Amino acid sequence: MTVMPAEFFALGSAFLFALHNMFTKKALRYSNPATAVISSLLINIIFLWSVSILFLPLSSLVSSALLIFVAVGFFQPGLTRLLTYKGINALGVAITDPIRATTPLFSAAMAIIFLGEKITLPIIAATFMIIAGISLLSLRQGSMKLAGSAVFLWYPIIASALAGATQVARKFGLASVPHPFLAAAVTATSSFVVSVLTMWYVEKTQETWKMNRRCFWWFLAAGVTVSLSMVCIYYALDRGKVSVVIPVSSTGPLFSLILTAIFLRDVERVTLRIVLSAAMIVGGVLLIALWK
Repeated sequence: MTVMPAEFFALGSAFLFALHNMFTKKALRYSNPATAVISSLLINIIFLWSVSILFLPLSSLVSSALLIFVAVGFFQPGLTRLLTYKGINALGVAITDPIRATTPLFSAAMAIIFLGEKITLPIIAATFMIIAGISLLSLRQGSMKLAGSAVFLWYPIIASALAGATQVARKFGLASVPHPFLAAAVTATSSFVVSVLTMWYVEKTQETWKMNRRCFWWFLAAGVTVSLSMVCIYYALDRGKVSVVIPVSSTGPLFSLILTAIFLRDVERVTLRIVLSAAMIVGGVLLIALWK
């Protein structure tokens, strides 16, 4: 039986996460970001734990190795989302997003230090191509005028560093966990707890939960797709190198662009800049896949 390569699962994760973003955007027309975060993580928990309990022996549910994924959940996505949102609030999306796209560089550095992986010249070139493509995709005229002190740049930088570090921690943990579904379930659970506490602390004086019929089905679809995306990235990390998997999984903006052009034409239009960005991102992915 042919075994699917790690790059396939990494690309699957990127596509599913982009699909999740589109569903979430649909839902946000009738709700708010706090509800989106909490509902998606809650669906993650229900979906992933159901699969884990059905297909895995009960003994695997009490493995001490799962503590690694409990710890990962405290930083990713809970804390990284908080830092990213702070960056967006202070600097804007056009500056924050390119900085957050530097996660592959942090992942590669952590993989060299802690996993002993070797970074080849093609992987370095491909990583920079992907980051350059994502940065160009996010660039807007006049976007480099900071909306406050330069100290706010540290929010997305630290978020990217934490995201890169947690990928290496996941790689370590997967060596002792029987199935990626279980690892993803544990991470989602600890992330849910952190996110609920964070939302309560940050927005306790505001309306944080807004669920209705118009947004429910979009949130449900978003939760299922992001759950599958989490499983794909765990499969990819389990089968491949961090330095290869993370740059490929960072191609989500390309899929978001395609889905937006098809289903949200009133929001985004295709320009030469977007075409060039897509070419750089796809070129980077091919470079990693063919000459890793």
